[in-house]
This record gives sequence, C-alpha cells and structure tokens, in this order.
Amino acid sequence: MPPERIHRAYRVRGVGPLNRSQRNVRGAGWHRRGYRDRGNMWINVKEGSYGAVHGMDVNENATLASFVRLLAGCQQTSAYYPDHEGWTYDIFFRRKSLLTMLAEFEQQGRAEEEDLVCDYFDGGETVIWKVYDDEGLERVWNDDWDYHGR
Repeated sequence: MPPERIHRAYRVRGVGPLNRSQRNVRGAGWHRRGYRDRGNMWINVKEGSYGAVHGMDVNENATLASFVRLLAGCQQTSAYYPDHEGWTYDIFFRRKSLLTMLAEFEQQGRAEEEDLVCDYFDGGETVIWKVYDDEGLERVWNDDWDYHGR
C-alpha cells in the first residue's frame, strides 16, 4: 500500500491555513531578497521617518490585507501606536500607502484573495509605519510624541 502522503490533495491558490507556502529558497541570504524559510519571507518595519527598524516573518501566500492587519496588530502592542483620540496611522511601501491601495482595490470590486504578499514583496523590503495626529502632521516617538521636522 502506498504511503498516505501520496493521496493528499494540495491547494494551489487560495486563502487560509491550507494554502501556507512551505518552500525553502536561499535567495540572496538570510532575511534578504528571495529568501524563504518554510514559505515565510522577512519584511522590515520602520517606525516613522527616524524610528527603529524591526521585522516580521510573513507567509508569501498571505493576502495583502491580512499582512496589513497583522502589522497593525503587532504595532498595537508597541509604544509607537496612535493611542490618542483622532490620531491615525498609515503604512507605506515604495512611497505608496498600503491602506489607500487596499481601499482602491475594494472600490474596484477586487476580492481580497487576489492580492497576495508575494505579488508585491520578495523579502528583505522595508515598509514604513507612520503616525499622524488629528491635524494630519506626522508624529515621531522619542520617549514622547514629537513633530517630524523637515
């Protein structure tokens, strides 16, 4: 009798835990472009214009919307989260707002499953998390909320 793994069906495209990528690719090196560890790529998260850079592993078959929700959830536990009333945040990648992109995709009627993380990222890239006060000015965290100077 053949092993049980031969009879298992694999999902090719889709959303959810059944579609997690498991591939291992060396790419340019650990936490760099093209590197995958069990399907996870490393994405750097820079906090504001002058903030620290942290990172997170994201599965390449996750949706872009789930990545943004994951990032917001992770930032919610840090000090660099807009906890004042009227303050907002935005996430930028290559000078484009990911939140605005997702809103445009929703207006176009695109399904959430159509935009995967691997369509926009290849690992090792940096997204920028920015916080804005109620007047629309960027704020930076230096043990207290200061204005971003230009």
